[in-house]
Amino acid sequence: MEKKLFQAIFYTIIFFLIYTFIGSKFFPKLNTIKKSTQIFNNDNKLQEKAPKSLLPEYRDEKVEQDLPNHMFGDLYVTYSPKGGYIKSISIKEKNNILPFKNIGLIPDEKDKEFTVKIEHNKLIFENIDNEKKEFVFHGNIININITPENNSPIILFSNHLSPKMIDQRYQDVFYHKDNLIKRIKPKKVKESTYENVSFFGARERYYCISSLKDNYKLNFKREKDIVYLYFDSQEKKFSFYLGPQTEKNLKEFDLQSIINYGFFNSIGVLMVKILYFMHSITKNWGISLILFSLFIYSILLPFTMKSTKAMIQMQQIQPLMNDLKEKYKDNPTKLQKETMGLYKKYKINPLGGCLPMFFQLPIFIALYQVLFRLYELKGAHFLWIKDLAAPDKLFALPFKIPLIGSSDFNLLPIIVMIIGLLQQKVTSSNTASQDQKSMGLFFAVFIGFIFYNFPSSLVLYWFVQNLLTLIYHTRRAKIKAIQA
Repeated sequence: MEKKLFQAIFYTIIFFLIYTFIGSKFFPKLNTIKKSTQIFNNDNKLQEKAPKSLLPEYRDEKVEQDLPNHMFGDLYVTYSPKGGYIKSISIKEKNNILPFKNIGLIPDEKDKEFTVKIEHNKLIFENIDNEKKEFVFHGNIININITPENNSPIILFSNHLSPKMIDQRYQDVFYHKDNLIKRIKPKKVKESTYENVSFFGARERYYCISSLKDNYKLNFKREKDIVYLYFDSQEKKFSFYLGPQTEKNLKEFDLQSIINYGFFNSIGVLMVKILYFMHSITKNWGISLILFSLFIYSILLPFTMKSTKAMIQMQQIQPLMNDLKEKYKDNPTKLQKETMGLYKKYKINPLGGCLPMFFQLPIFIALYQVLFRLYELKGAHFLWIKDLAAPDKLFALPFKIPLIGSSDFNLLPIIVMIIGLLQQKVTSSNTASQDQKSMGLFFAVFIGFIFYNFPSSLVLYWFVQNLLTLIYHTRRAKIKAIQA
């Protein structure tokens, strides 16, 4: 049974890893309507053939190096006089570029030259045709005002797919309609039109861009790994939020439903509330995570005790199980019947050892999403850890670690692996077979390998859980030795 338990946990981890890639398939899908490619001209007439690209003909990397920029509060804005729009925005520092780009670009005017004027919190573009674009920055709110009003479609923003696979998992575009928010992965966006939308936008791991609540008609268009979101209405005055995905920031504008922690979102929301509460007391996110781990462990302790009891019982009858296997090796039906009779005689639930796993799995998956997305952990310090949203990076090695592909020495995963090995030594009994012991040792090393590049916040949680489990089993082994 112990072997089956380790196999179950192993398959659980595999399921968890696969889930992070395909979890989006469990969410509601958009009923998109494919349309012919259309744009509006200045006479408000439809043209059946759209331009080859909605964006100007140049490489993003070169442009973002050459274009002028200005700091508006925490927003580092790079803008283009040609076309009169915001090319990209970074948060707090120049290199922290968000995937939300080409804000306020009118495709029909992408080759027009504008003069630029900066007035306190305003970025103003004007051209010789008396056309004017005004971007006003108020904290995380950006207001756009374009005059004179016209029917040319305007790109509110384009959402660019991150080149990093791990960041792509957290990118989606969304719209809110009929009291339901619908999300779609960028690569699955189809050219579609939506009416009576109350708000819409896109998000990545920590930040999001969203219109404020109103009534909108909008269009989605995708070109390879870029999603365009644009309007075709005559009015060119609108406001949107651009900033961190935190309840504190989004609740002010009734946009908190943007925050989502995946398939077990309700569990994730509860976890965040508990973490916020603990942080209000400790004022330190690392200590809050330790307290949170203690809290979860205490909740699951009764199931852990029951699981441990079941595993010990299974180990005690292992010799009898081996005798049955040898006696009925050529009669599987009889073997199964006699095995169930053995369980009944000694009042053993064969699934009892797996019980905590069924409770831990949803908690761990939800926590995985929370700790990967929780904005407050970004840059949070604890002991030697400089950023709880990244691996702990104790020091840099002069070479890359094989199979892992990192030159950083991360201490926490190593400690987790050592604790796992010690736990196997304590829990393995003389009745455990060599295969069972080998599976346990493999699992301990496997966890250290899997967790090596995970955020230190998640590894810290797992470290506390494993440490408490080790203490529990060590204490139990000592009591058993005294009784013997």
